[in-house]
Amino acid sequence: MDGLSGNIQAEPRILTHDAVAVVIGAINNSDSNHGISITNAGSSYSVDDEITLTTNGTATGAAKIVVDEISGTPGSGAVTDYHVKTGDEGAGYAVAGAASIQQDAGAGVFACVITNIDIPNTQKRGCCLYSGASQTVQVELESGSKVSFVGVNAGSFLPILAKRLVTGTNIVALY
Repeated sequence: MDGLSGNIQAEPRILTHDAVAVVIGAINNSDSNHGISITNAGSSYSVDDEITLTTNGTATGAAKIVVDEISGTPGSGAVTDYHVKTGDEGAGYAVAGAASIQQDAGAGVFACVITNIDIPNTQKRGCCLYSGASQTVQVELESGSKVSFVGVNAGSFLPILAKRLVTGTNIVALY
């Protein structure tokens, strides 16, 4: 779905096949590295362990990382593969913010930096938005430019290709 010119399959979406509530600063689990980069793989982990990240910096809701693979034996391994737990992507994180470190006691320290807080599934194409509240909505578009839509009425659709929500509440991404 690259490019718009002459490719009807890549034209801006007018009908949706999915809708997802947008949380500002949630970790983008659909990114190739699940929206984080490990800076310390820790120790004492087993597959399916959950790591709760601290809310360093601007974060207002803690994300949870699920361990998919480890190096070493269960209970003493370092994290080698992971994903962000669906529904627990956190809120208010910033890209390249301070390292987020697990809060769980007893296991080795896992640390990471946040690399992607875009709206999920917008790596190739942005998404349209629905606003459930009367407000000003600020977004980052596919081009990387930020724009504010002032006076958006409750129940409005924004037929734009947004990659990241900067300000706004009660926003739903339409794919």
